[in-house]
Amino acid sequence: METLHINPMTLDLSWQDPEDNLSRIASQIKMRLKKNSDIKPNEQLFLFPELTLTGFVTETPASYAVEPPHAHISALRAIAKEHNTAIAAGFPEANPDDENRPFNTMLLIGADGEVVARYRKMHLFTWGENSEDKCYSAGNEGVTAVYRGWKIGFGTCFDIRFPRLFHGYASESVDLLLVSACWIGGPHKTYQFKTINSSHAILSQAYVAAVNRCGRDPFFHYDGGEYVFSPFGEDLYAKVPCKLDPAELEGARKLVVRPSDRDDYPVRAV
Repeated sequence: METLHINPMTLDLSWQDPEDNLSRIASQIKMRLKKNSDIKPNEQLFLFPELTLTGFVTETPASYAVEPPHAHISALRAIAKEHNTAIAAGFPEANPDDENRPFNTMLLIGADGEVVARYRKMHLFTWGENSEDKCYSAGNEGVTAVYRGWKIGFGTCFDIRFPRLFHGYASESVDLLLVSACWIGGPHKTYQFKTINSSHAILSQAYVAAVNRCGRDPFFHYDGGEYVFSPFGEDLYAKVPCKLDPAELEGARKLVVRPSDRDDYPVRAV
C-alpha cells in the first residue's frame, strides 16, 4: 500500500449553484494543501459532502443532472489534476432511462484527474415533502476500487442505516470506506451519524472516513462532521490530514471474522 492521508472536509454548500461550489472546493483544497505543505498532495484524498455540486436538492433535481463529460465534472477533474490530489465528491447524475429521476452519484477522482470510481447511492431518503426516493433513482450495487493500493468502498448518507451493504464490503475485504452525507440535523442526529460510522469501521475491520455538510439550505440545517475511524472504531481525525496505517488493519484482522459469515440471516418468530 502506498501512503494515503484522508481529509474529510465539511462545507456549507451553495444551494443549487455548481459553479460556486466548485470554487469552494478549489479554495478549500488550496488552503489545506498550503497549511499542510509537509505532506505531498498526491498522497492526500479530500472527501466532500453528498451532492457537493448542488446541495441536497430534491425539487426538480433533474434540472441539475449532468453526465460526464459535462463541464462541471471536467472542472472537478481539473481541480484534482491542477492540485495533484484526489477528490471524492458528489452530484446529480443524469439517468438515461429516466430523465426525471437522476442518480445521487459520488465520484472518486485520482490525483491525475482521472475518474477512479463512480458510486450511485443505493438507499434513498424516505422523509420529507419532496423525499429523495420520489425524485431520484437508486443505484443497484456497491462499488469497490483500488487507489494507491487501498481497496475502497463507498456509501452515501442514508446508506449507513443498512448494514447489509457494509457487510458486503466487509466480505470484499475493503480497507477504507468513504461516506459522504447531507445528514439532516436535529436531536440525536450528530451522535447517530458518528456512532453508526464508527460501528461500520469495527464490523468491517476497515477504516471509515465520513463527512457531513454544515450550514443550512432552504429546508434543513446540518451539523457538519468530519471523521476518520480506525478499524477499531477510534476517531483519529484531528483537523490535519489523517495518515492511514496498514498495521491498524492487520491488528484488527487478527480477529478472523469472515469465516463465520452466512449467506443469509433469516429470523424466526417464536
